[in-house]
Order: sequence, then C-alpha cells, then structure tokens
Amino acid sequence: MSRLFQTYRSLHDQGFIPIFVDDDLHTNLLLEACLEAGFSVIEYTLRRRDAHRMIPWIRKNYPELYLLVGSTIDDDRIVERARRQGLQQLMTLDELADIGVDGLVSMHGFSEETIRKFCGSHLMIPAAFTPTEALRQFASGAHFIKVLGPSLDAVRLIRGGPTFGYCPVMVTGGMTSERIPEAVRAGAILTGTGFDVILQNNNPKIAGKKDMAKCLRHFQEIMQETVNEVYPQLARARKVDASAWLRALPHQHHFGD
Repeated sequence: MSRLFQTYRSLHDQGFIPIFVDDDLHTNLLLEACLEAGFSVIEYTLRRRDAHRMIPWIRKNYPELYLLVGSTIDDDRIVERARRQGLQQLMTLDELADIGVDGLVSMHGFSEETIRKFCGSHLMIPAAFTPTEALRQFASGAHFIKVLGPSLDAVRLIRGGPTFGYCPVMVTGGMTSERIPEAVRAGAILTGTGFDVILQNNNPKIAGKKDMAKCLRHFQEIMQETVNEVYPQLARARKVDASAWLRALPHQHHFGD
C-alpha cells in the first residue's frame, strides 16, 4: 500500500484536521497535543512564520506523521518575490516535495499542470469556488476540493444537484464545533480548523498539552459522529480491506481506476 493511499485513507478515518495557522502558540506544544490526542494527520500552513524551519524538522523527527502543507502557491516566481519581500517561510511546491511532505493544500486553485505533476505522489487539495472549478481540478487528479466556510453554499453546489456528488470536499474556515455537523450534512467529508478556533474556549497561554488534546478530541468526535450519521457506510467500512473501503466512499476517487 502506497504512502499516498495511506494518507488518503487516514484523512477519511480522522475526518477532522488540526491546522497550524499563524499564531503565537508554541509549535512543539501544539504538535505534542496532536500526538497526545492520537492524530495521524496535520496541516501546517506557510502562513506560520516558522514554517520553513519546522516543516523539515517535523518530517525528519516524525516520519510516521502524515504532513499536509497549506497556503501553498503553484507559481515559483510569486514565491521567490514574496521571499525577497520578507516572507521567508514560503516554499515552492518542488521544495516541499523534496522535503517529503504528504500533501499540498491551497487557498487558491492549482493549475491542471500542477495537479498532474504531483497527484501521483502527493495528496492534492486545491480550493474551488464554483462547481466548474471543482470538477476541472478533480478531473485533473485532485484528491479533495477545499471550500472555504463559514457559508456552505459552495459545498452544496459542488456536492449536490448537477454534479452528482462527484467531488470529495474539505471545508475550512469558521469550522467551530457547532458548525462542523452543518458542513458534513451539506456534503463535506473532511473539515479543518486552526488552533485559534479549537482553543477558543480555553486560554491558550495557560492550557497544557492534555487540555489541548482534549479540545482536539472533542472536535474529532463531533466530526466522526456526524460522518457516521450522514455516511453510515463509511462507519461500517473502517476495518475492511482497501478495495472494499474504496467501494464504500460516498464520492469518486483516483485509486484503482
């Protein structure tokens, strides 16, 4: 079983993805909380100012952790100009691939060329704002389509009606524990949230690893409970082999075509 497929299945199993955004919280503490909570997949964004140091460090020290990198841009010239302007944490997709990250997430769409270049080795999660964008990127090889909340209209358009539930959708932005069930019922199969939201009811300056892990598990439990309600076939298929599991997915995929 390839690392790419393992990442893909682990994402479905976990359902909820903690996102390392640009905040003042200590990276190592957040990482330890994720591991304490039993998470196997995280998203580390290039918005975080230590990304260029910590992404290689995480990859080296936690090789079993599935590492997605968010806020990526598939234009090297833009990245290089931004670095000259002081955004040293930015990296190109090739640089991230060389480090060995498992997936690439973007707040913008990826070009068809970019998706085809990386989709055989990396989980590709570009953003889309219309069903047409979503379908074109998924047809090019994207594994999930990212939709920005808190409005769920785009999720319903991409997952419903004329698109026949074709694209698997990940929703980020405004995904509080109250909003996650709404996102799943609208059609999301994954949700993700930054620690600014995950820890909003706890003082992050004094919360310890175990308190943070408890907050993470709370979000994941809500996500999994709702997925079990909306997609009961996935709940029944969690322990089956790869072929049977793929047949249970409520959307199309690029494995075994």
